Amino acid sequence: MIVIAVCGGTGSGKSYLSKKIINQFNKYKVEYLCLDSYYKNYKDLSFAERCEINFDHPDSIDFELFYQHLKSLIDGNEIYCPVYSYKSHKRLSKNKKINVCDILIVDGIYILLKKNIRKLFDLSIFLDVEYDVRLERRINRDIAERSRTKNEVVNRFEKMIIPMHKKFVEKTKDYADLKIKENYSFKAISAKIEKLINEVYQNHKEF
Repeated sequence: MIVIAVCGGTGSGKSYLSKKIINQFNKYKVEYLCLDSYYKNYKDLSFAERCEINFDHPDSIDFELFYQHLKSLIDGNEIYCPVYSYKSHKRLSKNKKINVCDILIVDGIYILLKKNIRKLFDLSIFLDVEYDVRLERRINRDIAERSRTKNEVVNRFEKMIIPMHKKFVEKTKDYADLKIKENYSFKAISAKIEKLINEVYQNHKEF
């Protein structure tokens, strides 16, 4: 199985790029796993208390469970990943099945933060997009999908997201195999992935 990691700050286009890769290589068995699904479960806290948590800090992520699940998939086992609600700030009671596949796309703001997780990737991509572009995207998404107001989004972006990005996310682009800007060439990325697939195919005829 090939594991491709897509990283970048909030609103950088991680999900969009992940979907493009999935569509481009749909002749293979492709699955998608998002690190956002692995926010720690704060179900015992009240909604008001959960709203005070800084979910933009890496301490809010259950990296251990993510690593276990990723390793299990690589070892040839299906998993059931958590389903997280952005509106209630907690995990739902249901899980989502992720099947064993040829290509696994993983994405997340902190996907390149932990060394033990990075070592499991065959290719890593960092989307290096300007703050104003990311803020505009974040506003549009959170209003439409997460029941936030514009003021809430801007306030969180300035007080939590930017400081956390500068402290934790920015440095992880040094770990990426590919660092790309907003106007990147998807054709070049696709060619890189195709080359990787061919290399794996030559070494493992069962792929």
